Amino acid sequence: MSWMTRLFGRDRTAAGRRGYGDPAEEQFADALGIVSASQTGIPVNQHTALNAAAVLACVTMISEDVGKLTPEIYRQREDGGREVAKDHFLHTLLDEPNEWQSGMEFREQLTGGLMMRGNGYAAILRDRRGVPSQLVPWNPDRVALWETPDGGLFYRLSASGMHEMAMAARFPTLVPAEDMIHLRGFSLNGLLGAARISLAREAIGLSLAQEQLAARWMGNSARPSGLLTTDKTLTPEGAQRMSEDWKKKHAGLANTGSIPVLEQGLKWQAMSLSSLDMEFIAARAFQLQEVCRIFRVPPHMVGELSRSTNNNIGQQGQEYVNYTLSGYTNRWRSKLSSQFGLKRQGLFIDFDYREITRGDVAARYNAYRTGIMSMFMTPNEARIDDGRDPMEGGDKLQQPQNMAAAGSQSTGTAPDDAGRPAADASAA
Repeated sequence: MSWMTRLFGRDRTAAGRRGYGDPAEEQFADALGIVSASQTGIPVNQHTALNAAAVLACVTMISEDVGKLTPEIYRQREDGGREVAKDHFLHTLLDEPNEWQSGMEFREQLTGGLMMRGNGYAAILRDRRGVPSQLVPWNPDRVALWETPDGGLFYRLSASGMHEMAMAARFPTLVPAEDMIHLRGFSLNGLLGAARISLAREAIGLSLAQEQLAARWMGNSARPSGLLTTDKTLTPEGAQRMSEDWKKKHAGLANTGSIPVLEQGLKWQAMSLSSLDMEFIAARAFQLQEVCRIFRVPPHMVGELSRSTNNNIGQQGQEYVNYTLSGYTNRWRSKLSSQFGLKRQGLFIDFDYREITRGDVAARYNAYRTGIMSMFMTPNEARIDDGRDPMEGGDKLQQPQNMAAAGSQSTGTAPDDAGRPAADASAA
């Protein structure tokens, strides 16, 4: 049955749509902008969540890192090696996905949606021959999944702004699944990823509330830094006047450091931080770690270094690549492979991690030296990786002089090219 029949045939009235995770009703309300507030009273959505410094740091860091890891399409050779499939349309499309974005910007946008909403979307625009010519990213809040009674999946795009309206006009009302790159995060139904900012609404809302409270304290001096006392009796009007004068002249950041002039025997008594204030500071640090747990980001990556040392900081950075970043790149790799049927063509996608795993000069050169001496890297491969031009004769693997092929000392047979030289060679 064709997708046109599935959409507009006799089962049309039974078709339905879903939101962005479980429960479907709550997530669909989020997609429509009907966002329920957290217990702090602060609504948590794509825009408000990024107002939390920890959320902003985690989302931008991972999305930028995925964006700068250049993917490439390769063809498997019979000898086990690989070569870039320059004749495939993805070779250009992965680097130039559309007319207004670079490859990094495209991957950054989809990864950001995947992190916060659990879903990243890009509609596939094809030319007259049916070959993909552009990948059009779409905000997850403006995509709805439609299901047909026979299990077909379609996506409805909602536009916001003139540009999106022009792009939406190039696609049918319901985009079939074969024309939509859908990056799914952790899912409870296999169709839609669960939105992290919705599942962790309370943790993010608490972080937002703490930042707003701290900002109001600083801006308005909501917590008194001291007391004004006097032995004299003040009239209500006089007390009110002096309170307003003090707030006007000494409260807030603009009046920091001003010199007070007191009257009526007033005395200033400074107040120190209470135990409750100290707990509030500790709670803000804990909430930063809580957000890091949500996005699986090592705290030191967002500036929380209380448990980091010079001995383990490098290992923590490697764990970020192994346990956090690779999860996103593997989702990209597997989705692109299945979406375009690459495995059946003997093709595969791989990401170049050298951009973020490159060590300092001393560590990098030691790695080159080890690779060349271990005979799995040529001098030219090391030079090219370091940004230098190849040299003549540098494409041959180098064998250290103190190493030789296994021979009589272990197998009882001579190694290759062993023995006396040929007669004509000795004569020469």
